[in-house]
Amino acid sequence: MRSQLIKAAAVLPILIAASAHAQDDCAEFHRFNCERSTDTRFSMNGQSKSASVQIGVPTELNIIVYKGQDYRIAFCYDEKVIGDHVNARLIEKVREPKDISEQVIKKEELLDANGNPSGQFKESTVTEVKRVFEDVEKVLWTNEEHEMADMIEFTATATKRLMVEVTAPGAANPKPKRSDKKFDIGCVGILIEHMPTPAMGFDDK
Repeated sequence: MRSQLIKAAAVLPILIAASAHAQDDCAEFHRFNCERSTDTRFSMNGQSKSASVQIGVPTELNIIVYKGQDYRIAFCYDEKVIGDHVNARLIEKVREPKDISEQVIKKEELLDANGNPSGQFKESTVTEVKRVFEDVEKVLWTNEEHEMADMIEFTATATKRLMVEVTAPGAANPKPKRSDKKFDIGCVGILIEHMPTPAMGFDDK
């Protein structure tokens, strides 16, 4: 029994190290697997990121784009697990006003025959309209409408907070499932590049 415990204790650090190594591989996935732009004016943006993604579960990356900059966002992934594409969306969360009707009970004091307060009250139900603001997701772009493209380029006309959402469909012929779901999780990289928006048109002087 003692020898078995010693063996188990020796194996445990190896398993932990292997798991950590797999996470490290995913952390830099975008640097070595996502295709860079052929336009040398683009620079890699520090908001680029990679992560382990589970099949069928949407994963979000919140970014900020700045006015006067062109952006290029590219996706790369482990095709053995993720499949031959990812479903990608570019979303802006905007606050929009919304009128909500509420039923409110009010008390009204009754008057006597002489028009003086009687000390008796009557309850009545009235409808009040209250304006509130809520976050609404506005889909700016989805690759489902662009032949499942793995890249998008755009110009930021205003500084905004955006959300990049990716969902992995899974490989067409996945390996047999196991209880630890090892083959349900793969690496996905989101490479973001930017450059100042080039001046267009004739210069009026």
